[in-house]
Amino acid sequence: MQNIAQSIADFLKMTQMPTMIDYLIIVAIFVLLVITFKNLFYPTKNKIAHTEIPKPAVTENAPVEALVPAKETWEKRLFKGLGRTRSEVWGKIGSILGSKKLDDAMIDELEEILFTSDLSSTLVEELLENLKSVNLAEGEDHLSHIKSFMKNKMLSSQERVNTELYKFDSNFQGPKVIMIVGVNGAGKTTTIGKLSTKLKSQGAKVVVGACDTFRAAAVEQLEVWCNRAGVEIVKAAEGSDPTGVAYDAVAKAKEINADYCIIDTAGRLHTKSNLMDELAKTKKVMSKVLPDAPHETLLVLDAITGQNALRQAEEFNKSLSLTGLIFTKCDGSSKAGSAVSIVQSLDVPIVYIGVGEDVEDLDIFNLDHFLNALLGIEA
Repeated sequence: MQNIAQSIADFLKMTQMPTMIDYLIIVAIFVLLVITFKNLFYPTKNKIAHTEIPKPAVTENAPVEALVPAKETWEKRLFKGLGRTRSEVWGKIGSILGSKKLDDAMIDELEEILFTSDLSSTLVEELLENLKSVNLAEGEDHLSHIKSFMKNKMLSSQERVNTELYKFDSNFQGPKVIMIVGVNGAGKTTTIGKLSTKLKSQGAKVVVGACDTFRAAAVEQLEVWCNRAGVEIVKAAEGSDPTGVAYDAVAKAKEINADYCIIDTAGRLHTKSNLMDELAKTKKVMSKVLPDAPHETLLVLDAITGQNALRQAEEFNKSLSLTGLIFTKCDGSSKAGSAVSIVQSLDVPIVYIGVGEDVEDLDIFNLDHFLNALLGIEA
């Protein structure tokens, strides 16, 4: 490069009066020489080579399911959903019961915690007496013994649940009418939406009666669920007589040979006798279409209400002769233990349990799964 520059300088000296064109020619020659020199001795190193990203190897006969993450089982979701009631109540009890020998101080501590578990006072006293008198067999622990105690209190009621009613098959003879009742805010509409979706996904034909004609936007909310599930809804104008809607819904289900007819009702306080009488009237009207309708009358209970749920259940049962309970919002409460007292006191079984917002978070109640999740007994 130095020789080239020197040659250009000599050329300028030889030219006494270089013109502008001469200067431009010289600059152009210099630029060309620089570019040529750079390409010859300093080739580009930063050019990005096009390389194809290798795809993950897949065996020719590998099943597609193996490539998709396994879906969490209902039992695991239930265990996770009852985490709060375990950590705040039953987990503490489990830590106290680490020893096989219970002394008076431990019994007092257990009593204090158990009275926050939303078991009835009668059940708490009976359980404590049972723990004090038990002699654990080899390999048995106190938590397993508590599970046996609770299971015995609920088993006779739970054995009466007709699980076939909630597991549709092609031989199902419908329409089966399910009436859903409960206080305001318990989660009736959402539960009906989830239940309709689950039954529809099993191949059932479902009709929903929107009988909550008083709460603003109640029908619209239910209609969104029904459209999403692909099930038929029977509704009326706001303020209409709910008994008329119930009658029309059952008649429609019978007309189109539906498998299920699910009746939503307006939420009401269990202390309002006139509103409870209205529910009884709605129930009676449906029997004019199908003599044995409704086949199920289910009360939706919010787990957060704890022992107050027992009072609700007692009043609804008195007016409607409940056939089952749906226990909701167990994932947001430390009071899920109240389920044991309610079933034992009313002799009415839990049919469904809910632990979340998704459709998959409502399922048929399984007593063993529930008690394992409540007490922290891994399956």
